[in-house]
Amino acid sequence: MFGFMGKVLVVDLTSQKTEVLKRDVSYYQKYLGGSFLAAKLFDEQVGTSRDINPFSAANPIVFAPGVLAGASICGATRVNVLSLSPECPGVFLSQAGGEFGPNIKRAGYDALIVKGQSSSPVYININNDKVLFKDASEYWGKDRVDVYQALRAKLDKKYAIASVGVAGENRICNANLMFEPDHYAGRGGLGAVIGAKNLKAICIIGDHKPEFADDRKVKDLNKAGAKSFKNAFDKNPNGFLGVLRRLGTWGLLQLNQEGGNLPVRNFKEACLDDDTAASEISHKSGEEYYVGKKVPCKACYVACKKTSKSDENHTALAEYESLALLGPNLGITDPKEMMEACELCNRLGVDTISMGNMVSFVMDCFENGVLDEKMLGFSLKFGDIKGALKLITDIVERKGRLGALMADGMEKTCQELGEATRFYMRFSKGVGIPAHLPRVKPGIGFGYLHGPNPADHMKLEHDWIASAPGMLKDFGLDITSKAFDLDNNKVEIARATQIYASTMDSLSMCMFIFGPGNILSYDEIVNIVNGATGFDFSFSALMKIGENAIQLQKKLYTDFGGTDEKLLPYMEQEIPSGPTKGLKIDGSAFEETRKHYYKLWNWDDAGRPNQEVLDQFLD
Repeated sequence: MFGFMGKVLVVDLTSQKTEVLKRDVSYYQKYLGGSFLAAKLFDEQVGTSRDINPFSAANPIVFAPGVLAGASICGATRVNVLSLSPECPGVFLSQAGGEFGPNIKRAGYDALIVKGQSSSPVYININNDKVLFKDASEYWGKDRVDVYQALRAKLDKKYAIASVGVAGENRICNANLMFEPDHYAGRGGLGAVIGAKNLKAICIIGDHKPEFADDRKVKDLNKAGAKSFKNAFDKNPNGFLGVLRRLGTWGLLQLNQEGGNLPVRNFKEACLDDDTAASEISHKSGEEYYVGKKVPCKACYVACKKTSKSDENHTALAEYESLALLGPNLGITDPKEMMEACELCNRLGVDTISMGNMVSFVMDCFENGVLDEKMLGFSLKFGDIKGALKLITDIVERKGRLGALMADGMEKTCQELGEATRFYMRFSKGVGIPAHLPRVKPGIGFGYLHGPNPADHMKLEHDWIASAPGMLKDFGLDITSKAFDLDNNKVEIARATQIYASTMDSLSMCMFIFGPGNILSYDEIVNIVNGATGFDFSFSALMKIGENAIQLQKKLYTDFGGTDEKLLPYMEQEIPSGPTKGLKIDGSAFEETRKHYYKLWNWDDAGRPNQEVLDQFLD
């Protein structure tokens, strides 16, 4: 067997016992790894039972790297994490970079499943086939960065560490998982799933190495990718990949400001109208004052992760999504204040995207008289960093009526506060919308509301790229749709790029490297997978795996109560100013394209997959 270890480790926290599941090559040829393997293993673990809640001992959480993990391959270090979500109904798939995914492979496994619930706080130490359950009482309630540093000091430096913060311990709906000090599986509240199991951290190390069918081919293709990137960077250092290498995703602040795609004041505007404020988030400002050294994932030549110049020893520079949603989205443009909010979220262990949307929701409600100081306990207007930090802390500590409400999610919050508050909510199925505007990128907005993973900007290609002529010819689609349009062509393009992204997730490949039209060609991607596994995939056969993965994830999502989202009211209002002034989503077009999209997938009117389709690939 090439590219796989043939084993899955199951850790039961209730009994403090482990089990090793063995899988043969035909299993991996069907489900590969990453997101598809995670969904399949979750489905196997829960069986026909649907009477499970996110915080029950019966809710498993699955960690699955990809085929190339464990080798020095650029962009192949990501780990997929899947479980029932406390933030939205149904399952949720989150991802992170770093060494945790590769170390699962190095320990001798293709995936890790954690189930059950410990009677007291523990952390797990996995060293190849040896699994220890260690007392974590001294770490419970502690700052997550401090806990990471304490564990790092007592362990071999090659250990990879996943941990949760106080938010996970307190079962906050948007608690995240931290991998190493600087990588996060941020979305879906999966940190709360771990915290509910009384599990503080997972530490893993191993000395296995996956064997590839054609090691030379894999290495040569990896080198070809590096050469392609260098050529692209030299030709256009100010292009997308060049900006990522120089500035990380900080660079997207200026690009989206100039393109009218920046969330400002709870998504009401699409750019800053103040030149001084805009200059604070510019490329020049980042290079001079904020963006530090590169801290890449292993073997990555793009190196989008950077340190912060203010603390290069420990603090990673916040990413675009975090900076935008805890910055301009809150009416805050001082980068130091933006990074302070991001750092607080990271230490407490909450998703910066959903938390930014929570705070902007309250600010908007407060300024429009829907909430008052009596309910909140203090004044909170756009631009108020101190108030924002206090609200974040109140939510994580479940402090006060509003903090306790919001800790359990936006649906409960709006039910309690009244229907008038829903207009100010920027959430899809309970999950905060990322910093790419649906009114500007309607294909992305469509994916936020109808994809199997709510509000996920990484599960399909963005409109400006996907709309380029000829981009999808290899998918058998010779169609185009204007970047700002929402029509049947646009949702066919969206579906095709969803399938592509799903395939990359099943391989746990980074979309900055393997996104459509980025560095490696489609043929090169197929060849690197075949070189690793010894399989003989064609491009269409490989994409079929991504298509099947979406069908299974959608099944699990709807089986556990998930539904698709209606168009949010603000999306039908025109953007008031800037380069994208006047853009909006037409409600009737949205409904017509939804019907077309469901027909393409063979889903029923409620968005549920067809059982005959599922039976074609599910055992």
